[in-house]
Amino acid sequence: MSNKTFVRLLIAIIIMSILDIILFSPAILAISFDTNPLLFCILILINILCFVFGYMYVTHSTAAKYGYDLDKLKSSNDYKEALESKLGKNSPFYDQVKEALTQIDAMSRKRNVLSEILEQNNQEHFTALTDLANQASNFLFNNIRKILNRIAIFDSDIGNSMEKEYKVYIQKLLDSNENILGEFNKLLTEVSQMDDTSSDDSLSQVLNDMTNSLKVLRGENDSL
Repeated sequence: MSNKTFVRLLIAIIIMSILDIILFSPAILAISFDTNPLLFCILILINILCFVFGYMYVTHSTAAKYGYDLDKLKSSNDYKEALESKLGKNSPFYDQVKEALTQIDAMSRKRNVLSEILEQNNQEHFTALTDLANQASNFLFNNIRKILNRIAIFDSDIGNSMEKEYKVYIQKLLDSNENILGEFNKLLTEVSQMDDTSSDDSLSQVLNDMTNSLKVLRGENDSL
């Protein structure tokens, strides 16, 4: 059970305990078998059902099993927390997880730099650049999701006999991320020169190159 799961279960128990004190304490509502047998029995049954179903939900959810829920990963911090939950020293994917974390930080920095540059300029490429940055981030995060999913399969003992194959698969995803980060670097170089009108054609070319790279890499990853 992960720390988050333990905390959630503890919070649920505390809430139920407080409600029980309010319901059954002689100093508050004072519900007892003597005063109202039917209501007392119903409340006890509800207590038991809430605990059982609450425990099953908390401990059998995806987040409880793996430390994260892929369907709820949205921001870069979400992905970093999910990866960090797999950063055990004994994990065969320790180096790959560290690299993935570095890539997320790199993408966040590059997007921040791009935003700062665009705030100082009002160029015709503004929308195209923002859209392309979003595509690049989504591509990287999608690869991270695939990495997390593959590690989860390995941790469930289904893939333990395929450690080498899983590492190759994960490394291909990391290499794809590096390619996009490299294209993003070229993009930032051109965007930083937007005041130079002679660089407009170069920026358009870099935009096209990065778009094409995303298309090619998506095709590569679909076969993984």
